[in-house]
Amino acid sequence: MQPAAFGATVVTARPAEVAAFYKQHFDLKMTLDLGWFVVLRRGEADWELAITQRGHETVPAAVSALTESTNVFGFIVEDVDKVAAALVEAGVELETEPVTEVFGQRHFFVRDPEGTWIDVIQLVAPDPAWLAANFPPAE
Repeated sequence: MQPAAFGATVVTARPAEVAAFYKQHFDLKMTLDLGWFVVLRRGEADWELAITQRGHETVPAAVSALTESTNVFGFIVEDVDKVAAALVEAGVELETEPVTEVFGQRHFFVRDPEGTWIDVIQLVAPDPAWLAANFPPAE
């Protein structure tokens, strides 16, 4: 199977509030708003984010019963520190401070109004010692 595209869904009692969060802080544009179902996308991306009303008939009852999200969405950005500062300025609490990882990411975690975890990532050069230890030259 080769999917034509990818989408993720946040199930929430507050579709408009959750959609507004992603529109404001991650520059996603609304492509569909049915009230109970909202679709967001960035430009011509091959992925989309859907926001669906908890308890709607199209959502399995077992999914609607869940209220704690264990999903993590990753958004790659150009400048993690700029995004973190903008979120804090807007009153959004960061779950972690930005940190640079040896494997080539500078990132932090935040949660949307429904509690979905978001890993905001900036790709950076990996630490040379880490690279040498994990990807030794071919002999």
